[in-house]
Amino acid sequence: MEIIHGINIVGFGLFIREFKCLVLGDLHLGLEASLGERGYLLPKANFSKLKRSLENIKVNYSVERVIFNGDIKHDFGTISHEEWDDCLELIDFFKDQEVILIKGNHDKITQIIAKKRNLMVVDYYKLGNILICHGDVIIDQEGDIIIIGHEHPAISFVEGPKIELYKCFLIGKFRGKDLIVIPSFSYLNIGSDVLKYERLSPYLQEGLGNFETFVVSDSEEAFYFGRIKDIS
Repeated sequence: MEIIHGINIVGFGLFIREFKCLVLGDLHLGLEASLGERGYLLPKANFSKLKRSLENIKVNYSVERVIFNGDIKHDFGTISHEEWDDCLELIDFFKDQEVILIKGNHDKITQIIAKKRNLMVVDYYKLGNILICHGDVIIDQEGDIIIIGHEHPAISFVEGPKIELYKCFLIGKFRGKDLIVIPSFSYLNIGSDVLKYERLSPYLQEGLGNFETFVVSDSEEAFYFGRIKDIS
């Protein structure tokens, strides 16, 4: 689904056609191990599902560049064995593409991993008039379109006693520019309900009710659901 001219929703990510670029946010690799250390026993299915989804995208789109838009790993101050293995395996998964790593608030020491593949972790990245940054801080750079992550947007729907939470993309305005918010590319973390919880990103502190929502189903198909204020 095209969310804005030339930019399509593909699974939980975005594909920018002009630049043949795939943008992924908030993978939080290593989250399973982190939860396991705290006593939560989870099947280790997230990474394999993630790779299957990305393989499907690679088959259907001519991806030449991949941008990890922050929080590729989960732990703040350490690097777990799972983070080492999964991060390097995922970077190698895109060995035929240019890989860009953007710094997120969980990426204090991700540069140590990046160096193993001769990569740098940058604060932001620009593709023409498109500014891509994590979204935890405002980046003082021009861009007609801004793409952020960080927020892990999701929306809940109530049907009788049942409440379902779905990942969603948001599109609205920030200082007159088009702002796209992408969900977490993780199968462990659905996200935070934008109808209920306080927003984290400084890009989302005003006018959220006018943002348009694109909800992603369990089959990873996107559907337009209108403005947040009309849903709530």
